[in-house]
Formats: sequence, structure tokens, C-alpha cells
Amino acid sequence: MKNLFILLFYCSFGIINAQNDSLKKQKETNTIVEILSAMAINDSAYQDKTTEAKIHYSEFNAAWEKLEEQKLSKMRVWRNEELEKINLSTQNLFYPFSGPDFLNAYLLYPECDNYLMFGLEKIGELPKLTEMKGVFLTNYLKNVRSAMSEIMSRNYFITKNMSSQISYQLKGVLPILSIFIKRFDNEILSIKKVFIEKNGKPTITSLSYQSKFNLVTGLQIIFKNKQKNKNQTVYYFSTDVQDNAMVNKPELLTFLQSFPEKSTFIKSASYLLHGANFSTMRNFILNNTKSVVQDDTGIPYQFYNQKNWYVQLFGKYARPVKDFNYGYQTDLANRFNVDKTVKPINFTFGYHWWTDKSSILKCTRPEKK
Repeated sequence: MKNLFILLFYCSFGIINAQNDSLKKQKETNTIVEILSAMAINDSAYQDKTTEAKIHYSEFNAAWEKLEEQKLSKMRVWRNEELEKINLSTQNLFYPFSGPDFLNAYLLYPECDNYLMFGLEKIGELPKLTEMKGVFLTNYLKNVRSAMSEIMSRNYFITKNMSSQISYQLKGVLPILSIFIKRFDNEILSIKKVFIEKNGKPTITSLSYQSKFNLVTGLQIIFKNKQKNKNQTVYYFSTDVQDNAMVNKPELLTFLQSFPEKSTFIKSASYLLHGANFSTMRNFILNNTKSVVQDDTGIPYQFYNQKNWYVQLFGKYARPVKDFNYGYQTDLANRFNVDKTVKPINFTFGYHWWTDKSSILKCTRPEKK
């Protein structure tokens, strides 16, 4: 009996230590992200960091305030007016070709349990709190502002620029994802690495764990908003979803299918879903989601037309920007020209960020009889 008591004591002691270590790690993570996000630091032991990062706090907050005034505040009003019904029935959001753009995902769909995102960019890591001083801190924060400069001004990332901007110090998308989570007044509870097994089931590990197998790899970030009585989760996978790549990873679709009541969001997606080499992902979206909100770079309008989806148009349609010599949709242009139900928008959305030629399609799957 005595031995059993001793065993239980040490087991309890070990559990308490593990919980304390977890809470300490959580506190450090949020302190790091508060600095990156140019927000007030809750941990008084590191208040001096705000002074050391004075330039970052000034420049980042000025850029964020401008973004809020010119775009986010207007998009929030549009969301409340136009996406209320979709948000009430959306449990999970699928955002293909997102890169680290959690900004738009959470702004338009703030109540989801899970956010399923992917891009070609690596998952990355956060800097260590002990490293965040002197020249390293100055350069790191400068790289953060550089990597986020385009989304702060245009509200989208440029893929070819992202690869170089996040490859050195940031090492991937995690710092940027974390910043967006924090700027929406969320507490980060945990950051883990996730592997999708061949049966479509996720295996959650520490960030440092390296799998011996060639598995689809990503991030799992669990967070909680102070105004909500639930945890929410972001999944980001660094993976190629062209048809020839998807042949070797059917488990990705199995994993995605395991999330019910999905809506899809597509924005600034380089017209990839217009191509024949992305038919697997295009068909998955059409067959497995209840609604899609997108700009013209998403699924071509003809596919919604063929399947009798209800499509509400917003804004104005324009030819693709000069970076893309494909993607113009005659049928969509004609619909915009003759449809008297097209609704105006007072914010830019997508590649035509310097004009009033932004378009949004709100697409709803027909109800099964």
C-alpha cells in the first residue's frame, strides 16, 4: 500500500510538472507573437522588448491601422450583411492556395471550429525568446514587415515573393500565421506539427519531430478568442495539389473529407483552378463543400453554372491583371453586364487592388431534394 501511495505521488508530481511546462511554453509563445504583432506584452518580465522594438511597433501599427480603415472595417460590414447565413451553418472552412493568409479567412469566417489551409510555403518556426534582442531582433522584425508588406497594402500575398521573403529568418509561414491569429485578440494555446497518415488520420507531434516517412506535413495551431467559449484550430499544410501530385497523396482528400459542414474560400489564387492540372482539387471543392466565396481567380463560373449552383455577384468584373495571360471568362463578363442583381462593394478584393474593379462570387450549392 505504501509503495502504491509513493507511485501515485510521483505520477501526480510528474503530471503537475508537465502541466507547468506546458503553461510556461504557452506563455512564452504568446509573448513572442505579441512582439512580432507589435502588441502590448502581457508578461511584465519582457516589457523592455517593446522599447527595443520601438521602430517595429510604430511602423507595423501604422500599417495595420491603415489596413483596418481602408479594407478590414468595410469587409466586416459586408460579411455581416452578406455572409450571415453561411457563417451560421459553416463549421469548417477550407481555404486552398491560402499561403499564410489567415487574415481574410478569420475576418470573413470568424466562428469556424477548424480552418483548413495550404500552400507551397514551408511551415517554419518561431524565434526563441532568448534570441529576441539586439541586431537579431531588429533584423527579424524588419523581415516580418517585409514579408507582410504586400498583404498590408494589397490584401494578398504574391507567391513568388513569399518564398524569398520567408526563407531566411522566418523559415516559413508560422510567424505570419501567428501574427494574424494574435491581432484578432486570440490566445495561442498550442502549436504542433501534424502528419497525415496514409489512412487519412492525423498524427500530432512536437514541432521538432521529424518523420521517417514521406507524409503530408503541416501545422496545427489551437487558439481561443477571449469573447468565445470554445477553442478554434488552424491547420496549414505545405503541399503541392496539382493532379499529378495528388495521385500519390489521396490521404489529403480523406483528411479534408473528415471535416463536415464545410465552406470554401478562394482569393488571389493565380487562376490555378482554371487549369486542367488542378481538376482533382476543383472537383473536390464542388463535390464536398456547401458554399464557396471567391474572386474570379477561383473556380471558373462555368462549373457553377453547369451544376446549377446559385451565384450572387458583387462588384465589377475586369480582365485578369497583366501578370496572367489567361483566366478571362466571357460568360462571367456577360453575366456581370446583364445581371441587375449584382451588388456593389466598397472595398478592393484580389488582384485589382488599385482600382474599383474587384469581383466576388458567393456560390451556394443547390439543396438536395
